[in-house]
Amino acid sequence: MRMMLILSLLLAMVACTLNASGLKLSPGWKAKSMIVWRQAHPDMMVMSADRRWLYVSCETEAHPRAPSLAVYDMSSGRNHVLLTGLHRADGLKLAPDGSLWVGEEFGQGLIWRIAQPDRLPYEQFIDRRAMESSHPSIAPLPLAGTFAHEGISFSSDGRYAYLADEFEEGALYRFALAQRELDVLTEEGWARIEFPDDARLNARRLGARTFNRIEDMETLPDGRILMSETGTGRILVLDDRGPSPFIGTYLEQAGLQHPDNLAWDEERRWLWITDDSDPSLLWLWDGRHLSEIARHEHAEITGVIVDGDKLYINLQSSSGPELTLQLTPPATVP
Repeated sequence: MRMMLILSLLLAMVACTLNASGLKLSPGWKAKSMIVWRQAHPDMMVMSADRRWLYVSCETEAHPRAPSLAVYDMSSGRNHVLLTGLHRADGLKLAPDGSLWVGEEFGQGLIWRIAQPDRLPYEQFIDRRAMESSHPSIAPLPLAGTFAHEGISFSSDGRYAYLADEFEEGALYRFALAQRELDVLTEEGWARIEFPDDARLNARRLGARTFNRIEDMETLPDGRILMSETGTGRILVLDDRGPSPFIGTYLEQAGLQHPDNLAWDEERRWLWITDDSDPSLLWLWDGRHLSEIARHEHAEITGVIVDGDKLYINLQSSSGPELTLQLTPPATVP
């Protein structure tokens, strides 16, 4: 009888270990596991316009069998690998024309454009050495610059893509979608990059304004663009709507250490922020107060996005379980 009791306790302990995400949530919040990953290093996420597909970039080393982009079917609850072969896929945004842009976060990184992501067959691949892909809808955008692509956003009028070099002395770039021309931000305004394949060197020669590791960017409904500068612990705001660009500080609060991914909740006018600190944190900024919603001691919280009253985050880890979670709030948030 005693052995049966001990065995039951051991089984219960194992079950708790397997099912627990290790995420500590504020009172009333609940987490539901959607995807269990195997060394995929899930990072940024994007929801399709019809809310059926959840795209997830995977920050893995370039390998024919390592996932670079995955998709979760919200209707069936199944996830699939869409693309392999990229090196440290991180930046991820849907463009105004419906294409999906995937950015590689390393010094020689490129933007890869998928023309119709909802029609892309599963298990496509890229050969980076040959700069070839297995499907005609997947192509690199070398004119958008060679650098560590993580922050990607688009102007509200659909004319520009804004691209940040995730580097300690990284520049901010503006890519004209129609003209296929790349500019870099200097103290005097935007200056043309003549050789996008060596964008960092060109930016330095032009006297580019530098930032300390811009991680993510989010376009607000009024056209301004938020940028998380993790090296300084600030959220910056870019206003490029007038004759000359202006950058100011949007948020700088005690406790916010290394802001990473951003998600704007237009319904409530809140900003969600992941913090790549130790422990990793999920913050809510309601315009007045910065509130901690979640923390994890052994995994990085990444890729926050908003869908109605639900949030989606990833847990990225080199040693423990990696998950995609759906968070639901209490009746009153936070």
